[in-house]
Amino acid sequence: MQLWSALKKQFLAARVGAAMKLLPDQRYVQWLPRSNKAPKQVLPKNPTVPQLRRFSQDPVVRKGITLIADAISTLPYEVYIVDGNKGKFKKQIRAVTNIIEQPNLVHSRKAFTKMLLDDAVVLDAMCAEVSKSTDSNHPIYLYPVDGSTIQMVVPRNYVDPKAPCYMQQQQDGMHYYTTEDVAYLQRQYFTYEPYGFSPVRSAYEYIKFYLESAQQTNKRTNNATADYLISLGEGVTEEMRKQFEEYFANEIEGTGKIPMINGTTTLSTKKIRDQYGSESYIKWMEKLTEIVGVAMGIPAEKLGVTVANDRSTGEDQENVVMQEAIKPYAAMMEDLYNNFVIKPMGLEGVLRFRFIFEDSEQQKTIKSKRVVDEYYKGCITENEFRSLMGYDHSDSPYADMTYPEKTATINVSLGIAGGFNGNGVTKDTSNDTPQATGDSSQYEN
Repeated sequence: MQLWSALKKQFLAARVGAAMKLLPDQRYVQWLPRSNKAPKQVLPKNPTVPQLRRFSQDPVVRKGITLIADAISTLPYEVYIVDGNKGKFKKQIRAVTNIIEQPNLVHSRKAFTKMLLDDAVVLDAMCAEVSKSTDSNHPIYLYPVDGSTIQMVVPRNYVDPKAPCYMQQQQDGMHYYTTEDVAYLQRQYFTYEPYGFSPVRSAYEYIKFYLESAQQTNKRTNNATADYLISLGEGVTEEMRKQFEEYFANEIEGTGKIPMINGTTTLSTKKIRDQYGSESYIKWMEKLTEIVGVAMGIPAEKLGVTVANDRSTGEDQENVVMQEAIKPYAAMMEDLYNNFVIKPMGLEGVLRFRFIFEDSEQQKTIKSKRVVDEYYKGCITENEFRSLMGYDHSDSPYADMTYPEKTATINVSLGIAGGFNGNGVTKDTSNDTPQATGDSSQYEN
């Protein structure tokens, strides 16, 4: 009976998944009291997380984050065998794929990826809990964790893999975790501090200017001092001035209507407000949008700036986004799966995870011209050419030769080598029939 109970528990544990030990986000720890135990030393984090979180909700910044997260969460990928032996490890590849597609019982690959990338861009702290399972088809479960709740233990132990490296404050005190329990990834690494440096933080000073500018614009819009003084001219009594003021306040201000008055001798117009909005700080806001774009590696045109900063084409902008924004964060996701999924499964050096990036049409054209030129100059063989262009290898006997070798070999096999047809400038005409020219002396003995 006890054996059956143990087997039943083991079966249910495998079906339910490994238990999560870390708290998922900071909402659970803001109100918790400090533990009476003396904690280990912790390095401070600056600037504050709430500041970065709030700014990440700004439409311009959020558009950049969404662009990166949407692109990577839908990228095609492959789990491949390092030595190229495709006949083995099918079961292991299927297990890794299961973990990637369904990291836990709640989140899909798309949701899990977006949650981690948000922390990566905002905090440079991509964090997930790694929990091992007894299910051979799903041996590891990954749980997203708010990277701001994870603190570094200092000094760090570089020798013992079981030594605590990360800590999290929970209701019953501080909990410590090893590098096997927590996957904590950054884009930037330093020797002088353990925390990363996100694009949002790198533009921190500009972020403050951005927010203050928005607040000031809002105040000026709602509590603005008039930009012009209106004179009603001579002969206007105080009662008439008050009537005009009441008319202007009730009928014109806030309506967008053009005020019309009588009493003038000729038809005329007077500008009473700057129609181009030089005081609305629009140019300053666009400048800050450009700064945010530079920090995130995204052209400002993608974030809302309507006037192009340079002469780059749409293809150029897409290439910049791919190289400077998408690929660096995609590499962080690749590290997560390679180091915290494949490696704990004992398959390091056997299996690898990687995203598949398709070249743009412009990149394909440039690559095609370069590879064709290399082939005709004899730098690569036909099969090497086909591999570079994404085609299957040819079974032709000449496929492993360079183009000059292939041409010479074919000429020899046809018996036209040695300076004759197809190879050289001298042509063998000994067997040609003479043409009639009107001169019969060439036929005489």
